[in-house]
Amino acid sequence: MLIFYTLKYLPQKEKVRVLRELKGYRETKNGKTYEHKGMLHSANSEKLGSNVILVPIGSFSDFQNFFSKNNIGIEVKEVWVK
Repeated sequence: MLIFYTLKYLPQKEKVRVLRELKGYRETKNGKTYEHKGMLHSANSEKLGSNVILVPIGSFSDFQNFFSKNNIGIEVKEVWVK
């Protein structure tokens, strides 16, 4: 499934939180680097461009719930990948 989403109606703090949950992030504390995996990594999904992700159909409901919970508008298109 191809998901187009927009974050333009969210405050900056919420945008950062949502993107961290989606893509993950790294942080350094006391000289150690910690990596936090996001939903894209755990669902074997890909970020194709700005605000566009490709999600396997089996993981689509997780992403749909995530966007719905965070009041983010999405547009979904079904695609076939060879």
